[in-house]
Amino acid sequence: MPKFRNQSRISLLRVSLVSSIAALMLSSCSLLPAEEEPLQPPVLAKKEEIHELEAVKRGNMELYLSSTATASSETNKSVAFPESGAILKKLHVQQGDTVKAGQPIAELDTGDLPLRIKLQELTVEQRSLRHSDAVKSGDKNEAKLADIDLEREQLQLDALRKQYQKSLLVSPSDGVITYLNELKPGEAVEANQTMAIISNPDKVNLVYEATDVTKISAVQKGTEVDVTIKKKTYKGTVVQTPSTAPKSEDETIKRRNARSLIIALNEPKPALEIGKLADIKLFIEKRSDVLIIPRSGLYSMFGRNYVKIIENDRVKEVDIEIGLKTSNEVEVKNGVAEGQKVILDS
Repeated sequence: MPKFRNQSRISLLRVSLVSSIAALMLSSCSLLPAEEEPLQPPVLAKKEEIHELEAVKRGNMELYLSSTATASSETNKSVAFPESGAILKKLHVQQGDTVKAGQPIAELDTGDLPLRIKLQELTVEQRSLRHSDAVKSGDKNEAKLADIDLEREQLQLDALRKQYQKSLLVSPSDGVITYLNELKPGEAVEANQTMAIISNPDKVNLVYEATDVTKISAVQKGTEVDVTIKKKTYKGTVVQTPSTAPKSEDETIKRRNARSLIIALNEPKPALEIGKLADIKLFIEKRSDVLIIPRSGLYSMFGRNYVKIIENDRVKEVDIEIGLKTSNEVEVKNGVAEGQKVILDS
């Protein structure tokens, strides 16, 4: 009987131990953190692109140059001394003066030459009186000698006057002094150095001198020009371009012609005062009834020209052929149709 009780007690201990271990294991599991559900990636809302659009239009285009031109005579004559080394004595005129043909412009220093001429004039006058007395006396020999003396003195006077004339630079025609050399009295002159330009005030045109000759390279003779003088607009025409300018040996004139346009006003026209300025609008190129897009709608890359359009909610590039371009607009020859909308470059 005692043996049976012992076995029962052992069996109870085993059951109790197994129950304790199971309970301990269950409690240990309850101490572990519970597994969290995985987070789903955020759903990004689709951002709608907003494009600035403008329709292709049909119209007229003008490429023009706006600037100022100066009234200048179409007949200009320059004067210069033929030899170097002489000293300038005096300028007889100022820029803007009106002169007559033969009027002195400048004078070289000739020392006492004017005094010698005056003394020789007195000698000639004296010999002339003696010659008259000899003729009246009736003595042929005396009259002949007096005639020889007078002729000799007159030749000397003519030579002195001719020498003096070489020192004078005179106006070849009536006109206005539009240029005067800045050489000062006492300074040496150079051969063929322009001392003054005399212009005809009755034949005046407008001259535009370009700072960048490429801007006028496409301008043709006969191009139309709007000319505004004292808030009134007149019509004009280009009558000379760098390519049609007459040849000249004068380097100053050659340089000026290479960058200048000469514009003549059409009738009726106002009187133009030499040196005055006028506003000009020179039409370099014109296009009529052409397709036009804004300059900001043109895209260019590696020689390729194209526009961007919206097609099936997508941006699509379309190649185009362009023509005239201005600062604001572009002519389209092929690639898009009138009314089609293009994306502007923001």
